Amino acid sequence: WRSSPPSVCAQVALQVSSFGAMADNLEVGMKLHALYSDGEYYPAEVVEVSESDRRKKAPIKVHFVGYETSDDRWMSMDKLKSKKLPKVKAEEPKEKAKPKAKAKAKAKAKAKEFDYSGLEKGMKCNVLAEEEGKFFPAEVVTVSTGKGKASTPVKIHWVGYTNASDEWVGGDRIKSKNLKLKTQGAKAGPPGMPPAARRLLLVKPKVEAPLDPGFRPLVLGKRAYLEAAKDCTEKLEWALTRSDGCARYSLPVFDEKHKDVKASSYLAGVLIQEMIWQRSASELVLCGPKRICEVIKRAYSKGGAYEFEVMSMPNVCGHPDKAFVVTIVEKSEDLPASKDTPQVCGKDASGCRLAFDLGKSDIKTVAVKDNEVLYSKETEWDVTNPDPQYHYDAIMDAMKLAKAALPRVDAIGGSATGTISADNEATWCDIFPNVPPD
Repeated sequence: WRSSPPSVCAQVALQVSSFGAMADNLEVGMKLHALYSDGEYYPAEVVEVSESDRRKKAPIKVHFVGYETSDDRWMSMDKLKSKKLPKVKAEEPKEKAKPKAKAKAKAKAKAKEFDYSGLEKGMKCNVLAEEEGKFFPAEVVTVSTGKGKASTPVKIHWVGYTNASDEWVGGDRIKSKNLKLKTQGAKAGPPGMPPAARRLLLVKPKVEAPLDPGFRPLVLGKRAYLEAAKDCTEKLEWALTRSDGCARYSLPVFDEKHKDVKASSYLAGVLIQEMIWQRSASELVLCGPKRICEVIKRAYSKGGAYEFEVMSMPNVCGHPDKAFVVTIVEKSEDLPASKDTPQVCGKDASGCRLAFDLGKSDIKTVAVKDNEVLYSKETEWDVTNPDPQYHYDAIMDAMKLAKAALPRVDAIGGSATGTISADNEATWCDIFPNVPPD
């Protein structure tokens, strides 16, 4: 509180006291007239009478008859008119804005749009208390996606107060790193996570990640989804075929008319993506409810949510001229059978060995003899150079320096961003962004 002269403090105390006594004359459901922000009085109804210290200046919550609940307001006594209330001197209504001014104000209000997708239940934030004009600690109770709550979609709970003081507020009253402004004129990206998926799949871990408090492990979301879908009779099956095998999976899904069906298609898309990068694939074959299959097929097509996978897999599989294909079959029996091709890895690490790792900023080389490191170095290079000879020479020079530390070379191992086939052939490398494909 700011310090004020004693006379002012006494005057304020007297005014608040008299207003408190007047509030005793009101009760929930009472009809009256309330002053709206345009300076006019409209028919309203008392929704709540608060005795909280936070609501001393505006203890009466009213609902304007014929309007949405999002327009409900906490009002001070001098902004209410009722035969049961003694007359008080109301503040002078502001001069009505001219049509042009109203239009400008409306345009200004529309210009600020918020992205509430980063907010979720339990998040801490600071919220502006309108009457006090100050921000106070609060917690997100829920985020509504309904049209009726478009202007005030976030329900918050004031820390240290009862649930009776909870409010629906808009982004203009919230301070949080998880609340972002929508960029005007920005090109729309792929559709975000549907509400059903957010509700079922975003499960908060018991131990919060200190560097990423908003992190929600997929395994927890999948576990929660399977529990929610345990009584589902339908399932979505898929097969991911590759040159030397086929990966299969089956996921129970909600009925196409169920409110949570979008959680099924969303999770399926994520699980397919995960399997693709684990095992690679040249084709995706789907079997299940028609609408869900079509949603997945669109997502795994050029221009879809998983376009990167669609465009990358031909390179990964070693046939860049053959496009990634998605097909839908009617029967489970029509899906390719599961097939894995185990790869035998050597276990002998003795002898003289060279190793290299191609990173975005340097080339790491190591020389090892009978499990003892004799040489290790990081050599800087320009990964953006478009000349393939530059990269070849840089790698060979680094390797020759490491080789000098060994009496002989029995084996060479390398690591880079890319893929190697079952025949130990490099099929794709993503470390040289500017080198022409040929």
